[in-house]
Amino acid sequence: MSGTSARLVLLGALALVPARALAQDNFEIQVYDSETAGPWHVGLETHLIYIATGTTASSPDGQSPTEHQFHLTFEPHVGIGTWVELGMYLQTALVPDNGFEYAGVKLRCKLRLDEKLAGHIGLAINFEISSVPRRFEPNVWGSEIRPIIDGRWGLFYASINPIIDIDLNGINAGLPQFQPAAKVAFNIINSLALGAEYYGAFGPITKTLPLSESTNRLFVAVDFVSDYFDLNFGVGYGFTGSEQWLVKAILGFHGKGAP
Repeated sequence: MSGTSARLVLLGALALVPARALAQDNFEIQVYDSETAGPWHVGLETHLIYIATGTTASSPDGQSPTEHQFHLTFEPHVGIGTWVELGMYLQTALVPDNGFEYAGVKLRCKLRLDEKLAGHIGLAINFEISSVPRRFEPNVWGSEIRPIIDGRWGLFYASINPIIDIDLNGINAGLPQFQPAAKVAFNIINSLALGAEYYGAFGPITKTLPLSESTNRLFVAVDFVSDYFDLNFGVGYGFTGSEQWLVKAILGFHGKGAP
């Protein structure tokens, strides 16, 4: 068989393999805003996620059961200038019967437009690359491009993240996958807001999955914001996908910049 024929056979075989929606990230469940940390301001976000109901058996591609896993992720970040933020994720997981395990590392860079459009709309983009052990992410190597559009009008806030996820390994390597996220919230008082967050995963954008086979999650969330400390707490349900009930909390600590 010639090299050209072999490539055609390989492409045909891949086309027959059903596309699988990449599940939403179970270590960082967050809709980004368009802000970046100030010049040389350092901060730390701590992500805590508990999967109350999830998969109960290992998947064929080596992923561990997710039910009753507790995830703890540390996200230090620093502002560079007025429009760039660098950060990383250090992920751990408490797995039933196995104890705490290393769960990967991610590096990210967030860029934003200094001026808000029409005085209200912020624009930013976040780039990410990740290495996660196969028992938590079968593809191991991955990347993400996350455009961010948000705005605040009085007591109302909204953000849309039309995420493009690209596996760097595995059957869908190199294929952009659509994983949208969105948030709406209303301020009850100055520092406290109540809202809803949506997270989806629809597989490769060239062959998106039907709604019933995709991942769709909805969270009810509370946000508390202060000068030095933020809290995002939410309870979510997966209407489709491998996990149903999840609980998350994000604790953010914001330091001062260099004098």
